[in-house]
Amino acid sequence: MSILEKLNAVKNTVPHYWPIGSFIHHNPLKGFEHLNFKEGLDKAQSIFGGKVYMEPSYYLKLYEEGKIDPAILKSNLQEILEIDGLAEYYDLAEKCLLEVNPKWNSFRSSASIKEHKIDEELLAYLDEKFFYHNKEKWRKKLTKHMTLYEINDILFDRDDKEIIEKEVIEYITRFLDEEQTTLSMSNRDLGMFETFKLYENFDYAHDSETFVREALEKLEVADEDIERNLLKHILKLHGWAGFIKYRSEDPNYYSQQQNPSSLMDYLAIRFYYELKYLKHRKISSYKELANYIQDNSAYVLLKILKHKGSLPGKFIDAMEERQNYDDILESYTQYVLQLDAKQVHLASDHLGNTEIPLPELAKIMETLRAEEGYIWLKSLEDSYIRSYVDEFTNVPQEETEKAVASATFCLDVRSEVIRRQIESSGPYQTYGAGGFLGLPIAFVEFDKSHELFLSPAIVKAGNIVFEIPKERYEDYSSKKGMNKTTKKVLSDLKNNPYTPYIMVEAIGWIFGINLFGKTFSPRRTQKLFSKLKPQKPKTTYTLDKLSSEEIEMYVNKLHTHIISEVLSNSCPKECTTKEIQAIRDHLVLGKELTVELSSELIEKLKNEYKITEEDYKFQKHKLSMVGFTLEEKVNYLHNYLTMIGQVDHFPEFVTIIGHGSISDNNPFESALDCGACGGNISLPNTRALCMIANTKEVREALKEKGIDIPDSTKFIPGLHITTTDEIKYYDTDILTAEEMPRFFQIMRDFNKASQMSREERIEVLPYTHTQEDVMIKSMDWSEPRPEWGLAGNMGAFAGPRSSTKHVNLHNRFFMHSYDWKVDNDNADILTRIFNGPLIVGEWINMEHYFSTVDNAVYGAGSKVYHNVVAKVGVYNGNYSDLKIGLPTQSVLLEGEAYHEPVRLLTFMEAPLEKVGKAVENSIAKEFILNEWIRPVIIDKEAKKVYTYESGDFKVIKEL
Repeated sequence: MSILEKLNAVKNTVPHYWPIGSFIHHNPLKGFEHLNFKEGLDKAQSIFGGKVYMEPSYYLKLYEEGKIDPAILKSNLQEILEIDGLAEYYDLAEKCLLEVNPKWNSFRSSASIKEHKIDEELLAYLDEKFFYHNKEKWRKKLTKHMTLYEINDILFDRDDKEIIEKEVIEYITRFLDEEQTTLSMSNRDLGMFETFKLYENFDYAHDSETFVREALEKLEVADEDIERNLLKHILKLHGWAGFIKYRSEDPNYYSQQQNPSSLMDYLAIRFYYELKYLKHRKISSYKELANYIQDNSAYVLLKILKHKGSLPGKFIDAMEERQNYDDILESYTQYVLQLDAKQVHLASDHLGNTEIPLPELAKIMETLRAEEGYIWLKSLEDSYIRSYVDEFTNVPQEETEKAVASATFCLDVRSEVIRRQIESSGPYQTYGAGGFLGLPIAFVEFDKSHELFLSPAIVKAGNIVFEIPKERYEDYSSKKGMNKTTKKVLSDLKNNPYTPYIMVEAIGWIFGINLFGKTFSPRRTQKLFSKLKPQKPKTTYTLDKLSSEEIEMYVNKLHTHIISEVLSNSCPKECTTKEIQAIRDHLVLGKELTVELSSELIEKLKNEYKITEEDYKFQKHKLSMVGFTLEEKVNYLHNYLTMIGQVDHFPEFVTIIGHGSISDNNPFESALDCGACGGNISLPNTRALCMIANTKEVREALKEKGIDIPDSTKFIPGLHITTTDEIKYYDTDILTAEEMPRFFQIMRDFNKASQMSREERIEVLPYTHTQEDVMIKSMDWSEPRPEWGLAGNMGAFAGPRSSTKHVNLHNRFFMHSYDWKVDNDNADILTRIFNGPLIVGEWINMEHYFSTVDNAVYGAGSKVYHNVVAKVGVYNGNYSDLKIGLPTQSVLLEGEAYHEPVRLLTFMEAPLEKVGKAVENSIAKEFILNEWIRPVIIDKEAKKVYTYESGDFKVIKEL
């Protein structure tokens, strides 16, 4: 295998990482989803070292609170014991689980080590089990993920690791910078490794893969150890490695197109620094290390144990006194064995055990400690499943009243409360759908020049939509220009060496208002600055396809405008419109050049400004993607309506309400926006679909597909601000004077629902007592927790709203409307729900799970210590690894878990056969069958409820 093939074999271990500006929730263990959940967690724990389940005391507390059903715990414990051949020990195992295991660590104390006469057979068993006398095996386990320079540091008390990681981070942050700094690194277009050669000023003629191969040879890495060595280096900074992997595998990522990078480049840089700093060290290759270990095996083990904090003071003192290292290690080994044995003795005493030999008891307890996390987790999940199955299948009869309006929200968990409140405020019907509404678009906002991809990360947008003004906007341009000037002044001052001396005198008062105002009086400060902020004019979207003539005209205008600008700055002679056109036709169409122009300018236009035939074709292709054909509009609307089951009995007003989060000074704000829209606000999808639905020719064509929308029905888009539960409406100018009073009543009712939703939010949001407190949290830039966001998510429901309407789900469920009777035999609609919303839901759920279970390894730590770096993420202080998960403020409360980490409990109300078809057809099949979510099928036709466990469907309730 080549080095590249070996790298490809291990690279999926790296957690996925999207830049924070379009933060996309992700399962940090995505590279393990091809394994069963339990097996994947075991493997990940062996690699990353982090926890994968909560502590036993956490689950025990839930058990004592009644959240975990004792009967369910008993059943799951029995099942595990039967698999491991220990079924006869159930009573003892249950007592271990409930009483001994939560205290296990407290049993390990040297204070009373002589209280017991240690059982010799137990000592022999423990010695064999934990290989304390097998120095080589012990050392390999301790150094499994250590690089050579780390081991070198440990043995010779150096700090090369600190220097190497700092050097690597300093370079890659500068190379990967996305315009955060005003002093950009030059020559980045050459690629990460080629630019690095210039950066370090070292002459090397080959590519990064060759360099890595040669580095491994210099380090004398055995062929069978190459993959492990590559993985070691990747894991040192797995956040940065994850981001580099992401951008190198996304052909549409602009910064990657401009400044290419790869994991191989990254590894070459790491190996360069390893070789550089090991060059004059006592050990500079693995062969030299092996020789050193052979001569000093006890000393090496002791140094590693000391580094890991496992060596008590008396053994460290003995080392410093240069006593015999073999004797010290033997003494330490006996000490550890006695502690291990003492834990078993104390556990046996606690259990009142007089029958089971201690070695056998040790085996039982090892099995339990290995399995307890999964037993507790599954028991918690099963308890919830049973409870919710009872709720969802015992639906009270209620009179149906014709809806005056319907409201579709994103299936996001934060929509559950407001949907419930809207339904209680009047004759209203609510639906849930993925926030992008099945309409994946590349959206270009008014006055912006870049695209936002508003769809799940796994769905590629095939249509471009531009936001364009439909009224004059001189006031907007004036204020926008003033803001740009202010930003330019601030930017220039920031990079001026005299700034510290003049900043306070010159403009400090502006910062004073912002700094102190947004901290001590956010409401008034926000009101003051909102008057200065430019207000966007009313806008519409480009939803119709451009003709070939229009495309040709726009591309021509683009090129001639660029040429005109370049020539006005570079050419002494002013060119006419005709001459500019002739230059463009020469560059793009290959026509003869009839204008006198220097070859330097021609090359500049070609190379720097890309006025070429290739760009001409590219721009035409991009413009051909603008808007939708009539067939596309009809299909997208049809797919949306059938997906949620809203195919008849349309009310007068159909509101479709996107969502977004609004908060100040919050790098993780996009994590609170729409996960189905790539971490962006979902309003553009909402407005676009409503505009399509209100088009007469679309409705006429839709009628031929069996869906008849009355002429009197109006689709109105809205935006749900999740931080404050406010709802704002757009494009209401399509309503007539007769319709407006009726819609105003709906707005009043929905506003009342917003107020009631805020009341519920107050109960769970810390330091919040009034609705005004909720509002202020969205404006206060010192507020680390403007909302709980998706914390608490635990379930998903795909089915009719009637099955859940009577249940308070406490903002813990993703709710997607689905009517299996509308679906076809191939389950195409349910498959689409699996392929988009369910995948995003699993990513969200797993990121919250692991960020809660071990925030240090899988999360982001506290926001208090964060600095935004390169506009791609956050790290701690001046340099560190990129933080891959969620901050503590998103999942913890005062150091304790606020989010309850369970897998996504996914309830589907449909016949089992239809669900099975959807699973087979879905790209989510892998993590459904491998139980990264817990599928529950409510089959009311067959009058059965199923779960999927251990490769089969199991009936858990007869209806």
